[in-house]
Amino acid sequence: MKIISYLPLMLVPLVAACGSQPYVPAAACVSAAQITITPSRAAVSAVPANFCAKRGDTIKIKVAGSPKKGSISTTPKLGKNTWLSGSNASKAGEFELYVNDDVTDGTYKYTVNTQSGVVLDPRVTIER
Repeated sequence: MKIISYLPLMLVPLVAACGSQPYVPAAACVSAAQITITPSRAAVSAVPANFCAKRGDTIKIKVAGSPKKGSISTTPKLGKNTWLSGSNASKAGEFELYVNDDVTDGTYKYTVNTQSGVVLDPRVTIER
């Protein structure tokens, strides 16, 4: 611990944090034609994990495999971000999310709900 006392003060929290858990920054957002959700019994994935969008965009969600209607849905991590809510209730293989004009710039977390599991922490980043 004496070594820490000689480090610049800005490095002390970093050194202390390294002892407990590694720091993993969020992935940069990726511009893509769509978000692809791949459900399976073992795991569920959403690619890209952080999708770039702009206000007024329609985000196409493609569901891989042979899903049943109503088997996939997205919900916002924060309830007020209802524009992140959607499902494949009407078309089994795809659905859309619309980014309202009043959505502010930032990164929004959502959950993918399936019959087999949940994707933790995918995101949509809204940029100008």
